[in-house]
Amino acid sequence: MSTDSATLRDTTGTPDERRKQISTLIGLLAGAHFSHHVLTALIAPLLPFIRNDFGLSYAQTGVVGSAFTIAYGISQLPSGWLADRVGARWLLLAGITGVAVAGALVGLAPGFGAVLAALLLMGIVGGGYHPASSSVIARSVPEARRGRAMGIHIIGGSSSYFMAPLIAASLVSLVGWRGSFLLLSLPVAVLGVGLFWLLSRALRTHNQTLNQAGERASSAHDSSEPEKRENSPRAKAQLAIFMVLVGLIGATIGSLIPFIPLYLADVRGVDERIAAGFISVLFATGLFAAPLGGWLSDRLGRVRVMIGVGLLIGPLIYLSTRAPFPFGFGAFLFVLGILMFTKMPTAEAHISSTVVDRHRTTVLGIYFFSGMEGSAILTPILGASIDARGFNRSFTTVGIAFAVVAMLCAVGLLATRSRVKGEPSA
Repeated sequence: MSTDSATLRDTTGTPDERRKQISTLIGLLAGAHFSHHVLTALIAPLLPFIRNDFGLSYAQTGVVGSAFTIAYGISQLPSGWLADRVGARWLLLAGITGVAVAGALVGLAPGFGAVLAALLLMGIVGGGYHPASSSVIARSVPEARRGRAMGIHIIGGSSSYFMAPLIAASLVSLVGWRGSFLLLSLPVAVLGVGLFWLLSRALRTHNQTLNQAGERASSAHDSSEPEKRENSPRAKAQLAIFMVLVGLIGATIGSLIPFIPLYLADVRGVDERIAAGFISVLFATGLFAAPLGGWLSDRLGRVRVMIGVGLLIGPLIYLSTRAPFPFGFGAFLFVLGILMFTKMPTAEAHISSTVVDRHRTTVLGIYFFSGMEGSAILTPILGASIDARGFNRSFTTVGIAFAVVAMLCAVGLLATRSRVKGEPSA
């Protein structure tokens, strides 16, 4: 196993030194998360321009939106195995600098097929980032504070998704959608290399501390391992239902996002540049909703918080087409963003606290895979539905279907409720 898997648990040093080590690592990972998503966040706001350039239908536009997500989701699965063998920092490097290279290829692609190939490559090289980074955090932070740590890490990604549409809306008028990918790929590649170096130093320093501590560190690590749920059929059933619900949330919201700028431009008559930038309203919420959601999950219980999120999303989507632009629709995106970013740290912290260490990265990979691959499948299906039935009827159907499944999941979670030590019961 790689030395990258060493953790920052409270084993050696003074409390201030331990807190500083953990804060440094979380800060570096938040910066890495920001860099990872700068280019992936451009895909949705630039879809109207890509669609116009190639003369695509909504179904074909959905294929563009899902090409990256398909590869991104599939590549989550082997990432745990790779992280244990080559080291998490190498997956983080591929997730930033590798994605930057693929983003440059998107901008240079001569045709529609080449764009799809470059987006597939972007998904393949970037897929290991999330399971690796979440697993490092889970090994580094005590269970009682894990939701908040996950939320701080997510701020990095939400900042990218907040800024990228605004940047894209400005750049596309000057250099087009191709130039937007090209101009941003170079600084992202440099950031990836720099963060790789800084993270390597942080891990090397910590590994030296552990080596100096010797057996005392090993014994403390064993005793500090958080208690897991009982390995019972009820606990396994609850985790399975929980995974279905969080996968459904990720897939549904992920399939809607690429069509929001198209909906605003084609149905509401909003200028395409404004439509591209308006989606930032959704992602701006991550700057506060992710750490707040993680904190709430630590205090109220992760299953309880996830049930609340699931039950609110369906009615919200149902009402979206009835919301007046700009303020009503802006409120819809704002609330949807809060729910989306509350779900992320809650889900990652719950999985990290209920799955034993040797399986944690694998299960996190399954979690990321389910939401991303579900989104990749639903996006072209939703596009075909919009071609046939229009935006309003399609969005309404999605909202009703989601509400029904979410209620079934909520009933299942309550019926199988159990408790992790230190966490409020569901």
